[in-house]
Amino acid sequence: MHLLNLKKMLEAHLRLVQQQLQVLDSARRRLSATVQERSRVLDLACHALSSVPFVQAGRMSAGRLCRNLSSPQTPKADPLGPFTPEAEVSLLEAADARQRSWNLRRELKDMIEKTNHLQQAAHTSVNNGLTQKVGEIVTLKQHLQITHGENRHGIHRGQRWYDATERAYAYTRGPVTTTDLTTRERIDRPVVKVFQRHPGTQLPEAQQIVKAGDGLLDSLTATSRNIGLMKLAQIRLSDDIRDKSSSAHVDSSIIRLRRRKGNHRWCMGEAF
Repeated sequence: MHLLNLKKMLEAHLRLVQQQLQVLDSARRRLSATVQERSRVLDLACHALSSVPFVQAGRMSAGRLCRNLSSPQTPKADPLGPFTPEAEVSLLEAADARQRSWNLRRELKDMIEKTNHLQQAAHTSVNNGLTQKVGEIVTLKQHLQITHGENRHGIHRGQRWYDATERAYAYTRGPVTTTDLTTRERIDRPVVKVFQRHPGTQLPEAQQIVKAGDGLLDSLTATSRNIGLMKLAQIRLSDDIRDKSSSAHVDSSIIRLRRRKGNHRWCMGEAF
């Protein structure tokens, strides 16, 4: 907002400068016309130096004569004399335009210096902001990398737990086919059937093994789902790390470009 306001102020001063240039050009043209008119008068009525009264008197030295000629006094305006009212008006207009131009130049100089200071301050502020942003991005990227490693460690730990649970579930299910069971492992052998005829002698191991197998299966399903979520989080973390790296690279390039395109001009007076 400050730079926009300064731009509007400078544009307003620029219009004033254009108007003042037009005034100066008008005064210059008027002075030029007056000088040409006086030159034509001199061409028509040219007087020799000997016709000057103080030279005819012969009482003035050469040095005094040169001083008087080098710094003549402005006579009063006379329509019939050498200094006409038109010439007086032209000189007054030119002097007034010159004074206003001097005041305008001083105001413009102060405005330009103020604008340069504000522009330099804004440039430095933007560079510092970008540098701070790059630092924050790099810090966030490092935290994401740490989280990425911890998440990968969690995936490996969950995968080991899944493999161990799957192996335990396979153990609880027993052999693949009934032909692989030994005789002592069969529950339907005659000794067991006779033993189970008596009350209170039932064998609950089979039901407990089946229930444990169901619990292991539920654990496998939950672990598999968690591993899938962790892998999805791993992909998102990788994307975030890549985006942060690109963002830091772009911001660093912008800072280098701004510093390279900055105004680094200085003079010996400013250096010392």
